Amino acid sequence: MGTIQIKRGLAANLPQSAAIAEIMYTTDTKRFYVGNGSDLPLTEFINYEQLNDYLTLKANLVHSHSSTDIDDFNTAVDERITLKKGVQNGIASLDANGLIPVTQIPITYKEAQVVADIDARDALETFAGLHALVLDATDDATVESGGAEYIHNGTAWIKTSELNNLDTVITWANIQNKPTIITSVLGLTDTPNTFGGYAGKVLAVNSNETALEFLDVYTGDLDGGSF
Repeated sequence: MGTIQIKRGLAANLPQSAAIAEIMYTTDTKRFYVGNGSDLPLTEFINYEQLNDYLTLKANLVHSHSSTDIDDFNTAVDERITLKKGVQNGIASLDANGLIPVTQIPITYKEAQVVADIDARDALETFAGLHALVLDATDDATVESGGAEYIHNGTAWIKTSELNNLDTVITWANIQNKPTIITSVLGLTDTPNTFGGYAGKVLAVNSNETALEFLDVYTGDLDGGSF
């Protein structure tokens, strides 16, 4: 029986391309190649020796690397941290005191500040929604004495209340727009306008049920009836 031999030769003489499906073999490196058409690179077929070499050099499935094994690891991490500082879904940054800046803290977690005076209030790092209780707010022209509470709107402080002395006595006569209080039945529109001449009488609803009137006290007999 005859022998079929494919095109073969030394690797140094291997052509750069070959006809489609043309098979070639390098006798010194023992590798197979198939052509893909004119001007197209050959496709290499891997034989046992090549596969064995590749498997010997490959990394284990489970292995580890230290940061020193990675080129520019520290630089890459630093750049990544800088990129994610103080941005949405990123990480919080720290100020010179090692604290998170108030601008990166949600308003719901920001506490109110208690300060001694207006100068201390003005020295605060402000943000929209910041509350400040000033114990002595007399440097505010609108505050006569005592303290006051303020809220910052992102641009300026707005006074919300004053801490004046609340132990104040107010007389009825000094209340403005108070309702009229009737202190006598004579002040009502549907009652007699005088007590004169009605001594010993009682006040009752009239027969028309439209007003009050003075009536004599009943002095007759009371009969409970029979059965």
